[in-house]
Amino acid sequence: MTKFDDLFATAVPLIARGDHQRDEPPREGGRWPVSVILRPPTDSDLAQRLDAVTAEAAELAGLGHWQTGQLGSAHLTVRALEGYRATIAPDDPAIERYLSALRRATAGSTRFRVTGLTLTPGSVMASAIPLDGAADTFMDRFATELGPDDWFERPHGRRDIWYLNLLHFTSDIANPLKLIDWVAERRTTTIGEVEVEAPELVRFCLQDGDRAHMRPIVRAL
Repeated sequence: MTKFDDLFATAVPLIARGDHQRDEPPREGGRWPVSVILRPPTDSDLAQRLDAVTAEAAELAGLGHWQTGQLGSAHLTVRALEGYRATIAPDDPAIERYLSALRRATAGSTRFRVTGLTLTPGSVMASAIPLDGAADTFMDRFATELGPDDWFERPHGRRDIWYLNLLHFTSDIANPLKLIDWVAERRTTTIGEVEVEAPELVRFCLQDGDRAHMRPIVRAL
């Protein structure tokens, strides 16, 4: 079994019973941390397909869940750096250190294939694999360049999967069994491939509306 299989097996009974995790609007220092991400270009075929799959999952799950996989929001997280921040000053010293480490670690584009869907206790997730060694090399180089600023993820160890969360649950799921079956049918359905030119340092901001989601806000290199 892969880790994606384990996630699915763990999530299914929780979702079926309505005991799944529910996201809430972020609070300072909490979930939705300042992070470095790899984001598929919005004009790529993969980004368009992820947007469509996200909308389909949202239709099954019902109103109000966060459509994280929509255009401009879908992303692979390289590393979380600190807890949620609603605003960041232009001259914030920690952010400047993160950016400096990111510049030193970045060495070209990364390529991924999105190989199917899975469930977690709090989301519908797309499984991804790197198509070469560049993504994992970058992740490790960035951790080294961060030095003591690697503290936030250090207790959890190195990330061992790549993924894009498409839908974060925020309330009851309208038809949990139908959603489970829909994801199960797509566990090994390849969605596409993408090349990401460069990583981004982001914070997240809650966007309301018909397709509510936590939007990554980029801090320019």
